[in-house]
Amino acid sequence: MKQYFEIVDVTAREVVGLKFEPTVEVEITLDDETVGRASVPAGMKNAREISIAVDNVNMEISEALVAMNALDQASIDRLLLEIDGTENTSRLGANALMAVSLACAKAAAISSGLSLYNYIGGVNAKMIPNLMEDGEALCLTEFATLTQFLDAAAREKKTGKRLILSAGTGEGEDAVIADLAVALNAEGLVSSSPSVYNELMRIEEELFDVPEYPEE
Repeated sequence: MKQYFEIVDVTAREVVGLKFEPTVEVEITLDDETVGRASVPAGMKNAREISIAVDNVNMEISEALVAMNALDQASIDRLLLEIDGTENTSRLGANALMAVSLACAKAAAISSGLSLYNYIGGVNAKMIPNLMEDGEALCLTEFATLTQFLDAAAREKKTGKRLILSAGTGEGEDAVIADLAVALNAEGLVSSSPSVYNELMRIEEELFDVPEYPEE
């Protein structure tokens, strides 16, 4: 398997969520022409914030990430935090950083010929979470990078607690939380997005549906 998928382009744009809240969508293009696209629930308050975030991704972050290996998620995420340089990622914004981080992971998964849940969780990613409506959930938008989120989920599981995930309020069409829930074998998932439910059904088919062959 190829060990280096070079990032050749990083592009951001403004998109809206299900309730038309603005947020940032990021596309990562690799040297094999694979494109990974990601956005996270809206958390920005006005058009100026969105414009600044888009500009930051298209210029500062893009310049830093081009030529990096998309398979090296830890180094990419570490660099994103270093570029921001603040304790709470207030300069570039956690939502913009997470969108970049997730887009890298998606591109790497596609280039590796894997689903995102298998790319992150490996062969043990086999459990479809219950769609719970209550319980304390680990929220994707509380973190700035995929690595931070995965580390927090691992710590949560070590405590013996039931792992329940949420993408956060203001969800859009990106159903990445479904893949993350399966990758982490989460027991529960809180979501109000039809896209997430649809993605879970597709994943369930991939994991458990056996083709029916006519009897000979």
